[in-house]
Amino acid sequence: MLNFSNNNLNNEGRLRTVLDVGCGVASFGAYLLSSDIIAMSLAPNDVHQNQIQFALERGIPAYLGVLGTKRLPYPSRSFEFAHCSRCRIDWLQRDGLLLLELDRLLRPGGYFAYSSPEAYAQDEEDLRIWKEMSDLVGRMCWKVAAKRNQTVVWQKPPTNDCYMEREPGTRPPLCQSDDDSDAVWGVNMKACITPYSDREYSFLSGFFMVFAFHGF
Repeated sequence: MLNFSNNNLNNEGRLRTVLDVGCGVASFGAYLLSSDIIAMSLAPNDVHQNQIQFALERGIPAYLGVLGTKRLPYPSRSFEFAHCSRCRIDWLQRDGLLLLELDRLLRPGGYFAYSSPEAYAQDEEDLRIWKEMSDLVGRMCWKVAAKRNQTVVWQKPPTNDCYMEREPGTRPPLCQSDDDSDAVWGVNMKACITPYSDREYSFLSGFFMVFAFHGF
């Protein structure tokens, strides 16, 4: 769907790490292994224990966890890609708290692939959910990178520019400058966007200028 050159899923090595939320038996992670992409598969701690055991026995990184109130145990910018296929997660709850946690984990320009009946169903309630989620990611400065059937792929902005251009008072707000986005153990999720630091922003601006100049 993203049309990487030569249909290369790992985009010539630029896409290496994936977080698969609600992974089931981790078939998505297994599929990515042949493309030199490592997926960390996360399943809810309910009926999935045996499925995760099956994934681990096949050598696929997987664990039981929960998207609840605490940050997932990864520092910010840990993944280039996140994936959720019919994972039954209410991404709109608590001012988009769970989606903002994914935003914290995604690297600059990272992707979120969301496959759900809500995306294209004609049911009035499903259309409402889809409209509200589209509005939320828009305020988070995510853009549609690809869309097909019941799947949409959003892309996180590569720089702070879009954040700085938002109208004052736009929600979700930017996190406070003293927030440590890499602190995870026992730290509550926060309903705010983690901007890039000045040092990080300077590096990214130069990187994307070189990236564009060479035509990658």
